[in-house]
Amino acid sequence: MKAGSGDQGSPPCFLRFPRPVRVVSGAEAELKCVVLGEPPPVVVWEKGGQELVASERLSFPADGAEHGLLLSGALPTDAGVYVCRARNAAGEAYAAAAVTVLEPPAPEPAAELAERPLPPPGTGEGAPVFLTGPRSQWVVRGAEVVLQCQVGGLPAPTLYWEKDGMALDEVWDSGHFALEPGRAAGGPGASLALRILAARLPDSGVYVCHARNAHGHAQAGALLQVQQPPESPPEDPDESPAPVVEPLKCAPKTFWVNEGKHAKFRCYVMGKPEPEIEWHWEGRPLLPDRRRLMYRDRDGGFVLKVLYCQAKDRGLYVCAARNSAGQTLSAVQLHVKEPRLRFTRPLQDIEGREHGIAVLECKVPNSRIPTAWFREDQRLLPCRKYEQIEEGTVRRLIIHRLKADDDGVYLCEMRGRVRTVANVTVKGPILKRLPRKLDVLEGENAVLLVETREAGVEGRWSRDGEELPATCQSSCGHMHALVLPGVTREDAGEVTFSLGNSRTTTLLRVKCVKHSPPGPPILVEMFKGQKNTVLLTWKPPDPPPETSFIYRLERQEVGSEDWIPCFSIEKAGAVEVPGDCVPSEGDYRFRICTVNEHGRSPHVVFHGSAHLVPTARLVAGLEDVRVYDGEDAVFSLDLSTIIQGTWFLNGEELKRNEPEGQVEPGALRYRVEQRGLQHRLVLRAVRHQDNGALVGFSCPGVQDSAALTIQESPVHILSPEDKVSLTFTTSERVVLICELSRADFPATWYKDGQQVEESESLVVKVDGCKHRLILPEAQVRDSGEFECRTEGVSAFFNVTVQDPPVHIVDPREHVFVHAITSECVMLTCEVDREDASVCWYKDGQEVEESDFMVLENEGAHHRLVLPAAQPPDGGEFQCVAGEERAYFTVTITDVSSWIVYPSGKVYVAAVRLERVVLTCELCRPWAEVRWTKDGEEVVESAALLLQREDTIRRLVLPSVQLEDSGEYLCEIDDESASFTVTVTETYQSQDSSNNNPELCVLLKKPKTRRLWSRFPPWRRTAGTE
Repeated sequence: MKAGSGDQGSPPCFLRFPRPVRVVSGAEAELKCVVLGEPPPVVVWEKGGQELVASERLSFPADGAEHGLLLSGALPTDAGVYVCRARNAAGEAYAAAAVTVLEPPAPEPAAELAERPLPPPGTGEGAPVFLTGPRSQWVVRGAEVVLQCQVGGLPAPTLYWEKDGMALDEVWDSGHFALEPGRAAGGPGASLALRILAARLPDSGVYVCHARNAHGHAQAGALLQVQQPPESPPEDPDESPAPVVEPLKCAPKTFWVNEGKHAKFRCYVMGKPEPEIEWHWEGRPLLPDRRRLMYRDRDGGFVLKVLYCQAKDRGLYVCAARNSAGQTLSAVQLHVKEPRLRFTRPLQDIEGREHGIAVLECKVPNSRIPTAWFREDQRLLPCRKYEQIEEGTVRRLIIHRLKADDDGVYLCEMRGRVRTVANVTVKGPILKRLPRKLDVLEGENAVLLVETREAGVEGRWSRDGEELPATCQSSCGHMHALVLPGVTREDAGEVTFSLGNSRTTTLLRVKCVKHSPPGPPILVEMFKGQKNTVLLTWKPPDPPPETSFIYRLERQEVGSEDWIPCFSIEKAGAVEVPGDCVPSEGDYRFRICTVNEHGRSPHVVFHGSAHLVPTARLVAGLEDVRVYDGEDAVFSLDLSTIIQGTWFLNGEELKRNEPEGQVEPGALRYRVEQRGLQHRLVLRAVRHQDNGALVGFSCPGVQDSAALTIQESPVHILSPEDKVSLTFTTSERVVLICELSRADFPATWYKDGQQVEESESLVVKVDGCKHRLILPEAQVRDSGEFECRTEGVSAFFNVTVQDPPVHIVDPREHVFVHAITSECVMLTCEVDREDASVCWYKDGQEVEESDFMVLENEGAHHRLVLPAAQPPDGGEFQCVAGEERAYFTVTITDVSSWIVYPSGKVYVAAVRLERVVLTCELCRPWAEVRWTKDGEEVVESAALLLQREDTIRRLVLPSVQLEDSGEYLCEIDDESASFTVTVTETYQSQDSSNNNPELCVLLKKPKTRRLWSRFPPWRRTAGTE
């Protein structure tokens, strides 16, 4: 039966080829390539047809799929072509690169060298280096602008300017700008100044100076902002201002948006010269602010985006475009649809000082309506930074420790996405902060702006904590700009501007540009001239890909459906496929495609098929093996192609269809392996009687053999006789002892196959025949298999180090927690070790942290917090620490009424001077009530006392008077308990026996023990009951 070719994995494929290297004699030369395959290929380097081996000057560093050749102190004899050959079970691939070693220049006299200073950067031969880059500028319309840059490098680089990624002659007429070339000051190189004769508003943008020579490319950029000159006020203050734009000639379009949503207007304008754009609202010019963004999109359209629309944003929005040839207008009428349910009191804009606090407050129609706080699109959860308070219908957000990045738009949202919006302005050294994030396509220019309170101060730009080069930074007055031209994925990260103790940060994200894959090769042909080979030819794609590419060739055996990769070819238009490249004899078809970093082309199939037969040759033959008694003996050889072979032991054929077998019952055991081109025979635990055994291998075209020699070990292990397993707890002292039969033999200790190194935490001692390994204070990381290895024999110790058991300190009993909807519930578990980890479970399932279920750790205290509990959040919770568990039963009640008793109206009759007590019982002890009499709130005095005890609220009249008659109400939210009190001079009934009676109206339920924590009403905590 023929093995399926799809089981062999994928052959090696070069993703990056080694590049030619030119070095001076005595310098270091390095070749690098990236090659993939399944299984991972074996990589060797060759020169002149001979495989290279590592030496003092030659090494082969490897990191995953990246392989290298590092040559130290290169000599003229090291020059030549180096071949990287990658091979695995599925095939083989190779790539080559030339190393050129140049003679160093003749040394100058030592005296001259001592007097001559080191050359400055950019003065020697090499890639361009910017000596001075262009500076960002802020100018008014009509001003002359000069952008200057100086570049060093040999040969002298070619310089050219671009605006927003376009050549200057594509953007402007030649009369609008001038280029002034020159020489770089103080050395070789060049300079190029860009002079803009009269700046216009459309000239605003990013200007990039490019420098190229034979050694490479460099670029530096700057920002130009052209602003309208300030308008002079009218002479007559009572005179109404002139209209900014002409009246509309036709009715504007209508646009509706729900309150709290965004409105986006886009205006696309063309003209020559490029028109100037202004946005107007209700006849007044608009300036960008926190909720009004103005920018130009990638398609050239001018965009106005109004964030979180409010009723005050409704009105007529006009896009006015003008140039020297005329002007045009486009208008839209914005309507804001208000929700039926609205905030009773909306948020108001506030200001706060850096390091201080800011308080936002609004009011909802009903105290039971849940709300959520946001900063722009980010939801804010209660914490030390953002304190969130609910008092009846009032919702309050307190922002602590204000910083520059707290400046922004804040929202309070209730159900139905009804929002109220306010601006928070943070006053400090930084007036205009960075955006929260900036998304840029790869290859585009990234610009970040910061405005400071004081002019002329020096800030610091950094990315991920590393300071950015000065060539991309500019400052002018209050403005500070960072310009990153042609960003790559390496430019992504957290960019920070720091000024003293104040800082603002943005997340720069670089997105990859989607490219089309390359086209397929053309004019493919197959030639079958020589025996057992086939020649395949093709032409490059038309048009050729813009980036570097390779060709990938695949084969298919006739009758099979699987296509298997053969080679990856960089530039050749022809390749010869020999029979060595196929796994078995058969007829094969071929196809080819083009591959680059953007994908691959469709496959093109060569017409016809070719009959190929695999042949093998010996690459690395068998060698005699010498092992000690009891060890495994491994025989291996490498062939030039993948082919089946047969192993022999003392002339007897070993069964290859059984990977593990036995020569005869009770005799030597063996294992046969084949991994691609390598064949291996492993003889398990050989003994003295196997000494002199002859091992052979045979396949078509190859025969080889080798002998087995068993060495006598000169030393034996007295103890331990077998493998030892030991268990310890952390910080215990661990001593492993291995006793040898002779004191003059050294022994080496290993852990998990790696030789140990002595340190304070691992000590090795030798006392005669006894060898000790000591761990003074064992840790969990010390667990593993230790081996004491001497000449041919080893002793093994399996060591397990465990942490001491964890115990739960509190709670020790089952805890029952009762809460109502929207309360904050906290479950607390305390363990006896701060470093112990715990897991929380709800109804048997492990808890995953979310906005509705927060996990907190503080030393030995572990908490599970439900910030706004809902009835489904109730259940059985467990805190698991080691082998112990703490149990919590949480019940969340959707309370429909605050007042438990009385449930109906109460009538009270009393005689003057009697004591009257009106009692109301609530469902929660922290609830606040309001007492009124005949519609007016009562005031506590000596004649009227207000008392509270747990869930009981009382109004006490110690000595009731006739004027105290009336209707009393105990109010909470929209509920109330009513008491009608009637006071007379004497009892209506004559059977009273007490001259000083006391009347107390107290309605009670059967007595129930409740435990309430003393947290505010928005935070309920469970402890031990």
